[in-house]
Amino acid sequence: MNKIMTLLKIVLCLLVFQWGIPGIAAAHGRINVSVSVLPQAYFVERIGGTRVNIQVMIPKGASPETYEPTPRQMVMLTDSDIYVKVGAPSFPFETKHFNAILKKNRKIIVVNMSDGVKYRSGDPHVWVAPFTVKIAAENIYKALSKVDPLFKTYYKKNYESFLKDIEKLDGNIKKSLKGKKGYSFMVFHPAWGYFADEYKLNQICVEKDGKAPSASYIRKMIDIARKKNIRAVFVQTGFDKGSADVIAEETGGKIIHIDPLARDWLKNMEKIVKIFSAVLKK
Repeated sequence: MNKIMTLLKIVLCLLVFQWGIPGIAAAHGRINVSVSVLPQAYFVERIGGTRVNIQVMIPKGASPETYEPTPRQMVMLTDSDIYVKVGAPSFPFETKHFNAILKKNRKIIVVNMSDGVKYRSGDPHVWVAPFTVKIAAENIYKALSKVDPLFKTYYKKNYESFLKDIEKLDGNIKKSLKGKKGYSFMVFHPAWGYFADEYKLNQICVEKDGKAPSASYIRKMIDIARKKNIRAVFVQTGFDKGSADVIAEETGGKIIHIDPLARDWLKNMEKIVKIFSAVLKK
């Protein structure tokens, strides 16, 4: 029995060497994957299933604009095999901390989940639209299959199942927003640009260049809201909503909280589409 076990270990080592799996025990160990934001954890989990351990760098309730990784998180990164980054050039957390992350683990495999996405200027929220998430899913699937080829069939099955859910969501969104092409919605923080682009909507942002709006700009937003019959302002947890409150009060509207950073991406998007369908008016 010992001889058989030794032989199996030798064969496994030869396979790892042949396929170039860097430091990953593909036959029996899980792959340690780090990501920047919670929705990415959902994507990796849907494709990686039971083969992955996931660490999210920016926790629930924290702002990607200002969050600083803890020393404990930086230490945990030394055990990561893969880092799935958002990849958008304007994503503040990654542009500020990514070099330090790589310095902690030079062997880590870096995957840009949005490789192939046409970026919106100044907008890193590539995960809020089905089309861009399809691209992310493919990039994650390819990365996992490359580092863990013994389980490629498993990843492919999970990937295809996820794609079906994305396509079903896309169909439901188109059905829910039918006849609303060109409609406008108002947000405090500009997180829904990719969604707006995909479904031909017009996102109007209260926050300007990442700074609190001036009194004159708020007045301008009030005038626009009245002109376009906008009766809701979307706000995100972690951002000051004082300006949004003023606009809602002056227009007889309401504040609606929607979260682009919820972990259960599919469930969250289904919820958000119902909200959009209800408030979009002309």
